[in-house]
Amino acid sequence: MIQPKTLNRGKRVGSTLPKRDATVIFNRRAALLSFVGAGVLGAILFRMGQLQATNLISGEYTSAADDNRFDTRIIAPPRGIIYDRFGVVLAQTSKDYQVAVVQNDAENLEEVVGRVAQILGQDAEWARRAIIKVRGGSRYEPQPLKEGLTWEQFNAINVRLPELRGVVAQSADVRAYPYDVVYGHPIGYVQKPTQRDIDRTLEDGAEGESRAVYLRNPHVRVGKAGLEASMETELHGIAGYRKVIVNARGVEQGEDESERREPIRGSGLVLTLDHDLQRIAMQNFGEQSGSAIVMDIHTGDLLVMASAPGFDPNLFVNGISRTNFAGYNEDEKKPLYHKTVTGVYAPGSTFKMIVGIAAKQAGVEDNWAVGCSGGFAYGGRVFHCWRAGGHGRVDLHDAIKHSCDVYFYQAALQAGPERIAAVARAFGLGQHFNVNVPNIRDGLIPDPTWWQENRHEQWTGGLTVNYGIGQGAMGITPLQLAVMAARLGNNGLAVAPRLIREGPNVTDPPAPARMEGIEADFLARVRDGMYGVCNEPGGTATRAGNMELVRHPETGAAVPLTPENRAWQPVQIAGKTGTAQVRALGANRGRHYSTIEWRYRDNALFCCFGPWHEPRYACAVVIEHGGAGSAVAGPIAREIMRATLMRDPSRREPARLSRLEENLARNA
Repeated sequence: MIQPKTLNRGKRVGSTLPKRDATVIFNRRAALLSFVGAGVLGAILFRMGQLQATNLISGEYTSAADDNRFDTRIIAPPRGIIYDRFGVVLAQTSKDYQVAVVQNDAENLEEVVGRVAQILGQDAEWARRAIIKVRGGSRYEPQPLKEGLTWEQFNAINVRLPELRGVVAQSADVRAYPYDVVYGHPIGYVQKPTQRDIDRTLEDGAEGESRAVYLRNPHVRVGKAGLEASMETELHGIAGYRKVIVNARGVEQGEDESERREPIRGSGLVLTLDHDLQRIAMQNFGEQSGSAIVMDIHTGDLLVMASAPGFDPNLFVNGISRTNFAGYNEDEKKPLYHKTVTGVYAPGSTFKMIVGIAAKQAGVEDNWAVGCSGGFAYGGRVFHCWRAGGHGRVDLHDAIKHSCDVYFYQAALQAGPERIAAVARAFGLGQHFNVNVPNIRDGLIPDPTWWQENRHEQWTGGLTVNYGIGQGAMGITPLQLAVMAARLGNNGLAVAPRLIREGPNVTDPPAPARMEGIEADFLARVRDGMYGVCNEPGGTATRAGNMELVRHPETGAAVPLTPENRAWQPVQIAGKTGTAQVRALGANRGRHYSTIEWRYRDNALFCCFGPWHEPRYACAVVIEHGGAGSAVAGPIAREIMRATLMRDPSRREPARLSRLEENLARNA
């Protein structure tokens, strides 16, 4: 048999390609891969060269790399210091001891926070809230757990730090108010920015976003009430920053000292308030609720601006507890309510000087008098006098001295509501006075036009009769009552109040102009009546008017009365009491006052100026639901005015802001 010819001898049928062919294919593939690799490498090198060239021109990529390597940390600035008129520090920056935690360093956040809670005597609910707050912040920066630690608490944390991984004991600069409740209302307080503050800031675009980042800093505080809020821009200062080196996870590794910028302290303020007098005023309120103001009748300086009961602004700086906040909110005497500018009250009989001046403007003669038998019949009803038996026949002087309602019922009808309203506004009632605190209310002095536009009713004679004794729809603030007393005391100069004596963009007020249409004779008549209130037999406030002070014959200073100086000239004041109904007595008529629910009792008012021989100061006191002005508001005003006359602050050299700031910088 013939065998077929065998190809590829020595190889099996179906074997791989010959070695030469495989080598060719491999070489082709290797060449292709090399070509592709060379192309990719070339593209990378080209791109690197392009980036290097771009970076040499713009520095863009170096900056981006630095951004990953460095992080800018904000340094909150110290707020400006607030001083009283003589340089007493009322609000300052001080050290606050805190405990914080770095989330990234804490192996078990819940366990660590729970341990801190035990050390500080806090409950589980506090720990839960603290954890939520911490988790809302950066993982690599210390997040405060509790601020405002006592020295003992701070030490207790410090000695246990080795067993509290991630916990940091630190101190920070915070706002502090050394006299707590004494200045809670006029100065206000600072607080951590709320989410609402941040959201409101974000509405301002790119600038707002930058501001929002700043507000999220745990050490930043912003003004929330009083001067702290209204003067926030001036007091806040300029933030600093430090450039820290961080690793890929954002953990701080060091600091570039050359890039550090120190914060700039906010501007200071010198107030018109006198610390000694403000403290005396707050002390004299006791358990009462109300307001007291003392004002220089020539400059408008507010020497006292007290609202009681007060509150401690230090509690708000690091976040007030729910318990404390609820206690303030639920107190019927409203300690968070700044009564000097937001409290609106019927003026009661303190309004009678206004009615007397308006009646004189209307042509009522000096010898015009009325008979008071205890009531006045008008419009089918009887309007009662506060004195059931009446005062007999009285003229303007005696009507003010005895506070006779019947006289002023009829004087109001003689004057008319439009004229009374115009005089009231000229004396500052129902007017807006910007004293740099928030929520200033203007009160209300209605007239027939206002009544028609707002009540949609015609003004009646009965409304005018009520107008005569400061009752009805009208309402004034204690600040306005003090302005009225000041303008009476300075013989008709339209002085305006001020709370800031020196500060950014604060200028001295112009000399007050004389009020138009207010004749000197009209003022003399009502001023004499006010003198009688405090110094003549039968006056409604002789107890308040008894200053027990005499004038030193050589220095002119007011000094306490003693047996040795009894012959010296007495120091006297002129004033007016007021009692304003909160609601009609109705079923309460005839009941003993102590049995009437507190919130339904009458408000007590008193205003005055002095010293009589050379007027310089005006005072107004309003006691909420205190009863009779002569029995409650008058004695408090007496103590405040007595201290004011002896101290005589307007005649002493005030502190200068420039000198106070120099001393601060020198001691820093």
